[in-house]
Amino acid sequence: MRWEAAQIPKVKVAKVDRSKLNKEQSAYIPKIPDIVKCPEHLLPMEQWEDVFLADFSELRALTTAVQENLSQLLGSSVEHSRSSQSIHLPPLPRKPINQPILTAESKDTSASPSSDVSVGESSSNLPLLSTILGMDSVSRVSMLQKRIFVVETADTITRNDYMWLFALCATVDTPLDADTCAALRTLLRKCASLRATKTQLDDQVVMLNILVAISGRYFGQAEN
Repeated sequence: MRWEAAQIPKVKVAKVDRSKLNKEQSAYIPKIPDIVKCPEHLLPMEQWEDVFLADFSELRALTTAVQENLSQLLGSSVEHSRSSQSIHLPPLPRKPINQPILTAESKDTSASPSSDVSVGESSSNLPLLSTILGMDSVSRVSMLQKRIFVVETADTITRNDYMWLFALCATVDTPLDADTCAALRTLLRKCASLRATKTQLDDQVVMLNILVAISGRYFGQAEN
């Protein structure tokens, strides 16, 4: 028996058909497409981004200071009012509303019943400071993710969507969790893809550049 045991190799190598495994095995990491490039003349200058991000950082610090001062002034009455009175937030539409930017060419048709400008940019649906500061940190993060989810499948980012995204990014607490970082990367890719379809500089390109700078550079979700 000892002689037979000595003849058995200590390591047994099984012959595996790896071609079958490669066909059946799912990808561990999904293939994410690269950020779509746009014409060079539509990209903002690096100096402009530096100045804008400095102003944006100052705005975030200011909103944080305002919220802290309100909490100190009101004290326990703030928590009491939040628990006793419900905060009415604007409803989030399941489908984005087409809200064209009012220009000189559209002044004559802005009063027509088919115009959606008044629907999307009414005072009840604007991201007012009182509305934003009326949310807690969890609500702001949740609203930001929902807003990004809405624009992800939209054909364009309306002015109202832009104002909400800008206001929520200016007040969302840091550090960000993994889901919020993923949502901001989605926003970055969406803005880049929309910007790539443009040929001339307009108001929407400016809005897209601002959102790209915020999500990509300020929150560090850019690839480079």
